[in-house]
Amino acid sequence: MFIDEARIFVEGGRGGDGCASFLREKYRPNGGPDGGNGGAGGAVVLEATNSVRTLSEVSRKRSYRAGHGARGGSKNKRGARGRDLVILVPPGTVARDEDGRALADLVEPGQEFVAACGGRGGRGNAGLVQEAGPLPRFAEKGEPGEGRLIKLDLKLIADVAIVGFPNAGKSSLISRISAARPKVADYPFTTLEPNLGVVVGLDSDFVVTDVPGLVEGAHEGKGMGTAFLRHIERAAVILYLVDMSPDSGRQPVDDLVVLEGELGSFNEALLARQRLVAANKMDLSPPAPEVESLAEECGRRGLELFEISVVTGQGIKRLLGRMTEMVDRAREEGVLTGERVTYEPAIEDETMTVTSEDGRFMIIGARIERLVRMTDWNNDEARAFLARKLRAVGVEDALARAGATAGDDVEIAGRTFEYLPEGREAPVAEAADAVEEERAESEDG
Repeated sequence: MFIDEARIFVEGGRGGDGCASFLREKYRPNGGPDGGNGGAGGAVVLEATNSVRTLSEVSRKRSYRAGHGARGGSKNKRGARGRDLVILVPPGTVARDEDGRALADLVEPGQEFVAACGGRGGRGNAGLVQEAGPLPRFAEKGEPGEGRLIKLDLKLIADVAIVGFPNAGKSSLISRISAARPKVADYPFTTLEPNLGVVVGLDSDFVVTDVPGLVEGAHEGKGMGTAFLRHIERAAVILYLVDMSPDSGRQPVDDLVVLEGELGSFNEALLARQRLVAANKMDLSPPAPEVESLAEECGRRGLELFEISVVTGQGIKRLLGRMTEMVDRAREEGVLTGERVTYEPAIEDETMTVTSEDGRFMIIGARIERLVRMTDWNNDEARAFLARKLRAVGVEDALARAGATAGDDVEIAGRTFEYLPEGREAPVAEAADAVEEERAESEDG
């Protein structure tokens, strides 16, 4: 089955915890802290490759998680980095965030995009000496990896897109000019998925795709709707294939007008591409007035018309020659089709915001939340160190400006604290989590 959409959750690996240890060797009684840092978590990476054709494999799994970093060791041993998770996708895959913003457009085989970064490894007590004092008896926890939902859209990469109404002969033309062998039958909607074929020429080769038959209103979701229209977006050349069969019940001129209108309504930029028209089934002797009317309409639109028959081969060689010229010209001019995204990871925001609701204060800020997540809550010295860090970055002042008073609940990164301004017995004391911690400590003991 041709799958060209997938929605997945990706999560980087958690960073390894730092190690809290002290050097103890004979004749070195004051060796000091020697706990090493934890390893960084692995990343989730999207990689374009020609070894896969659709997103079917990716769509079978909803969640992807990279490997966790290893814990640091004594004697300043650093934990191993978590293993990256590489997700293979076909060239032409666009990755978007939940808001629909394009994050990456993976066009070339081998092109990669880091979809979710791994968390930082926690610092061991040897790395905390300058900030926490000469003998820190704690280490940082590893940072959780980045997690987010990503939507993947596949837009086939082809030089020429063949567009036409159902049963116009698109698949037959593909099989005639390339080695592709799509399903062909004498009824509408034979093609239920785009077909790709490579046309081998004397000097150059190019890729063609046929798009499943459009109907009027496709850009609004009618028929197969926009499910396949996006596969036209990357083509540098668009070939309108018109059915000239006398018993088709169609008007070739009207078909051309509708096809141009549908593409323009879907993406106006498509009408700026190189376009040409092929009148198929000329071997069935269509009425001369219809051929003349189609030629006049093509002239008004600046489109070159080719009279062909896929069955007999009439006009195919001439059409292929013109398509080759157009593809070569597009390559020389460096025609850019589809999206080109240069993704730059967001710089960590140093700002913080304080909101309140029903006497409960919530603090949001990347740096502040990271400090809380990387704190060892089973260690009193680590909690006191966090309190000093929070004061240093202005959390206490921000709470005071927001109207917080002693005893109010404060939430940061899912942790709830009791707000106790500096000078009280405990600068930062946990409220909601205190019972669970005491229970955990008693069980460990």
